[in-house]
Amino acid sequence: MKEFRSNNLANAIVVGDSADEFVRYTVNLLGGCGIEFVHCEDVYSAVVKSAGEESKNTLVVGRFEELNKEQGRFFHKANERGFVCCCLANGDFVRRQKQILAAIITGAFIVNEPSDVEGIVTDMLSGEPACPCGKRKDKKSAFNRDKFLATEAELEALLEV
Repeated sequence: MKEFRSNNLANAIVVGDSADEFVRYTVNLLGGCGIEFVHCEDVYSAVVKSAGEESKNTLVVGRFEELNKEQGRFFHKANERGFVCCCLANGDFVRRQKQILAAIITGAFIVNEPSDVEGIVTDMLSGEPACPCGKRKDKKSAFNRDKFLATEAELEALLEV
C-alpha cells in the first residue's frame, strides 16, 4: 500500500452497496487522490478486512446505517485499531441523536453531504488533526454558539412558565 507520512492517510475501506451514489462518489474521490482502497459490501466484510490491515492510517467510509449495525460496535473496533470512520448520516438526526453522539465519541466523523468527505480526506492527507473535534478550516468552525445562548429568564418567557 502507498505510505504517506506516519500521521497521514495510507488507505481506505469503503463500505456499502456498489450501486449506492455515496459509495460511487467516495470511490471516485479516493481514486482521484491516488489512495488505495478496498470496497466491502457490508459492515461485516469490513470487519474481516479491517482485521487484516496493518496500517493505522486507514479511513473507513460508509453510510451511518451500515456502520452502526450491532449497536455501533464497529466504531469501537475501528477506534481500537486507530482507524478513522466517516459516515454519511443524512436523514432523521433527532431520532438517531444518541446513536450519532455515541459514534462521534469513538472518533467517527458524521457528515451530511457526500462532498463533506473530501474535506476529511484532504485534512488527513495534509496531516491535519483527524479528530471530529479538531479545528477544521470550513464554515462550520466559524459558528459562535455563545451568540445563541439564552438566560433562564428568556427561556421561561419563551416557554410562558
